[in-house]
Amino acid sequence: MNAPATFRYGRDFEVVQRLRPEPMSERERAAQALVEGLEFEIFQHKASMIALEGKETTMRLGASTAMRWGDVAFGIYTARGDLSVCATGIYHHAVLSQLSVKYIVKHWIDDPSVGLKEGDSFFFNDPFYGGVHNADMGLTIPVFDDGELVCFIGAAVHTGECGGSEPGGMVNGAKSRYDEGLLVPPIKIGENFVLKEDLLAMLSNMTRDPRTMILDIKARLAACRIAERRVKEIIAEKGADFYVGALRRVLQVTGEAARKKVALINDGVYRQPRFMDTTGPEDALLKINLTVIKKGDKIKLCFEGSSPAIPDRPVNSYFQGIIGLSMVYFCGWFFNDLPANNGLLEAIEWEFPEDTFINAKGDMPISYAPATQVAFTQGMFMCGARMMYALEANRAVGCWYSGFAVTPFGGFNQWGEPIADITPEINATGAGARPDADGVDAAGAFFATMSDCGDIESMEADRPFVYLFRNFFNNSYGHGKFRGGSGVGYGVMVHGVPWLAIGGMGFGTRFPATLGIFGGRASPPVFVQSVRGSNMKQLMGEGSDLPRNMGQLYEDSAVETGQRTLGHVSSAPQMYSEGDTMYVPVLGGAGYGDVLEREPERVIADLRRNLVSPWAAQNIYKVAFEQDSLRLDMSATAALRATARDERKKAGKPYAEFIEIWSQLRPPPEVLRYYGAYPDPAAKPAGAA
Repeated sequence: MNAPATFRYGRDFEVVQRLRPEPMSERERAAQALVEGLEFEIFQHKASMIALEGKETTMRLGASTAMRWGDVAFGIYTARGDLSVCATGIYHHAVLSQLSVKYIVKHWIDDPSVGLKEGDSFFFNDPFYGGVHNADMGLTIPVFDDGELVCFIGAAVHTGECGGSEPGGMVNGAKSRYDEGLLVPPIKIGENFVLKEDLLAMLSNMTRDPRTMILDIKARLAACRIAERRVKEIIAEKGADFYVGALRRVLQVTGEAARKKVALINDGVYRQPRFMDTTGPEDALLKINLTVIKKGDKIKLCFEGSSPAIPDRPVNSYFQGIIGLSMVYFCGWFFNDLPANNGLLEAIEWEFPEDTFINAKGDMPISYAPATQVAFTQGMFMCGARMMYALEANRAVGCWYSGFAVTPFGGFNQWGEPIADITPEINATGAGARPDADGVDAAGAFFATMSDCGDIESMEADRPFVYLFRNFFNNSYGHGKFRGGSGVGYGVMVHGVPWLAIGGMGFGTRFPATLGIFGGRASPPVFVQSVRGSNMKQLMGEGSDLPRNMGQLYEDSAVETGQRTLGHVSSAPQMYSEGDTMYVPVLGGAGYGDVLEREPERVIADLRRNLVSPWAAQNIYKVAFEQDSLRLDMSATAALRATARDERKKAGKPYAEFIEIWSQLRPPPEVLRYYGAYPDPAAKPAGAA
């Protein structure tokens, strides 16, 4: 263990660099001889089932929206803090949650004022060690055998309220990290198997929703204690040395397999710039300039040419959060057949330029970092598809919707209880199109692929909303030879309370957030509608024919009167009164391949399900059909598509001519105020040294 030392207050910049596995300890090395063949395979299965039970227990006991519907990672860590076994669909925690555990190992094990013993529990949410934002909170416990530390067990979950200057965990108007709520590095929150009531009282007093805060903490701890019992059963049967050696072997095998798989890919350089249209509180253009370099058995992520840091806007991200979100692609798609742990990072390298908004420093706010991180992740998906095409073409897929459409809210519910959280529909986005099939409709969240959006009745039971509808709507995805999966749209009415604060977090209102691949189309831009002073209650009482999905709402919203506004998906919380309504689209996945290659029969099938509009069928897919019967006219379709291809050829330009015209285009100055130099944000101004 570490030698006792005087604790240095402030952030630990060294520990956040330790994303890869720690060097093997002497005990781990000696124990490798005990971990062989079938016994190791049985251990892996048992450990995975323990983690899965912990994840499911956490979900069933928690109170926040994200905990109930799957934004959960549960893991077993080595005694040095590496995450060896993880049960999750939210893969960024497969490398990020370990940083807080390594902080505990480094600072508290040998500190006489804190120490580590059986029955302890530690809480944390500082995003500097978790890598995302303040609403992501975790709890971990040490596990001992005969007085010797053998591992840690922990749960990392998004809790919907963290005490920021705005409700719901995402602070649109944050000027510094001190606006964003709780900033708790790992602290001992329990001893002797009992949580400390004074610390629980402190944490509950710092958030708008104390009940949810405390229930989520207790849910994490209960799940950890169940997993602890299961781990001790393995140790009782196989011995602590076997257990310690097996945890380490998982990391070693994972790292070796990851490098072997990377080595199979063609060497090359893959580029995918990503653009965002918001800093949080206002519209502006930002660039994440991703370059992926594949050489030998390593993949390197480079970000030179990204937009500068914005000291007083919440869209900044810590570099460790970007690496964490890269694991959404690597764990779920690229290394899909390997365990989700930080051993995968043995095959990954990275290089972040200083003073960029994806490498936040100092007191910069980061509560909108999830949007920035998912914008990057889509670039990783698109580079990954091109890397994988020659190796496993069926894994070169379009992107899931990745613009976010989070609706934070806060106030009191219909039972008079303080609440602050987010709605769960972010977990109902469409999957990206595939080389041989359409994307899955309402598949989940790409960053939490085992998540669910829950049922409306559960939401209405303790949230001051009445759902007007929640379902698929047409053209919500990217078109292509294969279309993206459809997303959902939903309408809600504030009900049972005099007022409620509601905001929004995401990007992709000014231009699409989710781009197509191999000629496929992007998912459409997204905007939020709200109606204050709505007559919705009157219409419902009269039994009027109301819009039943977002498509109908776009076509005809005249039946509902009131002050209607259209806004960016990213918006500061505003007060809504009882009876006011809000309509939010949560979009579908990206398209794959040329729209003119889509089988006309698939277009007709989508027309029958109202997943594509007649206009799009005719003008995008160039399919001819009878309006009433939807009977396909194959000969007319062939003629329409031949004409469309001829028009494309006529509109085409030689590359040099296109570049000459394109290079003269420039967004307005107000759009570029945070961008950096244009078009290369990293370029020095003319005349600079």
